[in-house]
This record gives sequence, C-alpha cells and structure tokens, in this order.
Amino acid sequence: MRGFRWRPRRVQPGPLFLFSLVAIVLLGAGLLLLPFSVPSGAPITAVDAVFTSASAVCVTGLSVRDTGTGFTVFGQTMIMLLIQIGGIGVMTVSATLAMLFGRGIGMRGASMMRDVFEGDMLKESRGILRFVTVHTLILELTGAALLFAALGDTVPDPLVRARCSLFHAVSAFCNAGFSTWSDSLISQAGDPVVIGTISALLIIGGLGFPVTANVVAWCKGRARADCSRRCRLYVQARVVLLMTAILLAGGTALIALLEWDRAFAGLGPDAKLGLAFFQSATTRTAGFNSMDLSLLSPATVLVMLVLMYIGAAPGSTAGGIKVTTVAILWADARAIALGGSNARLFDRELGQIVVRRAFMVATTYTTVVALAFGALLATEGGGFVETIFEVLSAIGTVGLTLGLTPELSDPGRLLVALLMMMGRLGPLAVAYGLVRPTREHGVHYPEATILVG
Repeated sequence: MRGFRWRPRRVQPGPLFLFSLVAIVLLGAGLLLLPFSVPSGAPITAVDAVFTSASAVCVTGLSVRDTGTGFTVFGQTMIMLLIQIGGIGVMTVSATLAMLFGRGIGMRGASMMRDVFEGDMLKESRGILRFVTVHTLILELTGAALLFAALGDTVPDPLVRARCSLFHAVSAFCNAGFSTWSDSLISQAGDPVVIGTISALLIIGGLGFPVTANVVAWCKGRARADCSRRCRLYVQARVVLLMTAILLAGGTALIALLEWDRAFAGLGPDAKLGLAFFQSATTRTAGFNSMDLSLLSPATVLVMLVLMYIGAAPGSTAGGIKVTTVAILWADARAIALGGSNARLFDRELGQIVVRRAFMVATTYTTVVALAFGALLATEGGGFVETIFEVLSAIGTVGLTLGLTPELSDPGRLLVALLMMMGRLGPLAVAYGLVRPTREHGVHYPEATILVG
C-alpha cells in the first residue's frame, strides 16, 4: 500500500444539486419536529413538517399550519433560515460545498450554473456565489429596516417588531409568501410603506441575480465618464425588464378592470389600483395575500393562473416557466409566421439550442402540471378550479391557494411538496440532474416529412 494516496471522488453537480435539496428539506423537517419548534400541546406530524420545510426551502409559502400561532419563535426562526437557504439557492449552496471538498465544481458544473442562471454577464461561478450572498443580505436588511420603521404602531415591542420585520423582509425578497400574521398582509393592506416595501422586495427578487448584477454594473458604468461596451444591458436583462413591466402593467390593468366594481367595490381609486398592482406582482412570484381571494371572479382567477404559469425570471427566487421562455417562444413563433429562419430578440439572433431549451422547459412544465392535476383530482376529489390553482401555485412556487391546501390528505400533501421541489429547481436543472451527458455522434438519418396541424 506504499504510495497510496486517497483522492476524493468528484460528485456530478446535477445529482448533487438534487440530493442537496432533498437533504435540506428533510433536515428542516427534522428541526420542525423538535418539541420546542411548536407550542406545547400542539405537536406537528411528520408529513406536515416535511410539507412546511419543502414550502420554506422552495420559497413557496403554501402552509398547512399557521406560521404565527402554530410555531414558536424557534420554529419561526428555522422557517426563516430555510427560506433564506432556498432564496440564496440550493444550487449555489451545493456549489459551495463542492468547492469545500477540494475539487471545485468542474467545467461542467460551472457550465451548468451559467445555464441555470441563464446569464452571460457572470462568467465566474465563485463570482455568482459572492454576488448572490451579498446582494441578498443587503436588500433584506434594507427592507427589514423600512418595515421596522413602518410597524411602530402595529407592533410596539421593539424586539418583536425587529423579528417580524426581518422575517417578512426575508420572506418577501425570497418570494416565499410566509407571514407571521394569520391573514397574511390583509391587515396591512392600507399601509403604503409596508405594502410598497414588500412589493419592491418581491419584484427585485423576481428579476434574477444575473439581471440585477447586470443592472448594477450598467448603473455604475453610466455614472463613469469612461463607460464602454462593458456597461451595456445584456439581451437577457432587457428581455426580463421588458417582460416584467408588461406583466405587471397588464396584470394590474386586467385585475383592476375585472374587479373594479366587484371585489374592490367601496374602495377609492388609489386603493383599487394598489390592490390590483400588488396582486399582479405577488401572483407571479411571492404568494402574499392582501385581500380575500374567494371574492375574486372566475375571470380574475384565470388571469392569476396565467401569471403563475409564466412566473418571473430565471436565476431568481421565483418559479414558473420564466419570462425569458415566453419571450423566446414568442420570438420563434414570430420568425415562423414571417418566414424567417432564426428567432430574434433586440436585434440579436437566438441559437437553436436556446429555442430547444425553451420548448423543453415549456413542454416538461406543462406535462408535469397535467399529470399532477390528474393525480390531485384523484386523491383529493376537489373542484376543478381549486385543484389546478393549487398545482400551478405549488410548481410555480407561488404559495397562493383557494382553500385547498389545509384540506389536503397526506398523499396530497406529499405530492404538492414534490411539485414545490420540482418547481424550485426548474425543469432545466432537473434534466441536468437526471439525464447523463451523451456524446454527439456523426450518424445522420434521412429526413422524413410529417404533416403538422
């Protein structure tokens, strides 16, 4: 055995990311099962602990147990930490662990991180980790300070107010939707500072770290006299910012129009527009409630289903098929309709691999939604609208519900927990984790013509 030297085995990054998510969820469930995580006389079941942990790590917000009254201060702190881990990203945590093992994440691992983050402005994986962590902490602490100042009359105890402010700032920026108030944000709907701060945090969190990094670099470059091409906004940043603006404005207009004299009846114009804007923003990402959703019309519920399906930006704390996927599919459809060969966005052609990935994400996402919808209908026997709303809310890591979540059976809760984990990683990351890389071979077969449509 002379000369033997143990060498650590390189773990493939895809399975590492998937296993890390499952491990963190199970660890969080174990912490929530501790007797001092819940009030005495109100124990939590293992299934509920797994569900709550998955909802926190996957920054969803669906809850089968009231966060404010069903957990102690220790339990709420554990939920906040799980939200923070999910917000910073299971992928970045896994990459850090891989680096600590001494072998780094490797070429394919770094490539995967850039693919999942969908950004070409952050070339170095360690730079991604550093920026994500610092960026998250700065914004969350700023939001907590604003909430602390705004909640002076509502929560007079400074210590309780500080804990409440930090919890909601973390939950908002990470797009988790958890609240220590039993009615979510309904009781705070009339406070513009609270609603405005949480709205800003969840919108910025939904832009994605690559886009935020690009915008920060662009702003710094514009402030310098020697601004070069390095301070330009990349195509992804422009696509995300434009799509976010369109969805926020369009969602606000549709919700306000549909509910102006219905759910918003009796309110002033400013309050109506404020509620419509907040619901448009939170439906795509966060899952906070500023009003009773049972008051909404079926048409408004349909608008919310579409917003949940789309979600926010890649590399963000939100779910959905992502706004960039929608933009790519639209660009490809436009190119086909105009007889062009390649899709274009902002005078830049999109490669076929990018278009294929967009189709893969949309197809995988829709297939999983359909299968989970059928399974949940079979196990729960709930209404059509409530069930599809629950499925899209879970896989989109939104956290809104029409009342089905507390009524779920144990199999239904485990299914929804699985949906939340799939939605947090995203179809592209799941494919990287489950599909082994194959080499492209040089054999090509004759083309076939098949009728379409």
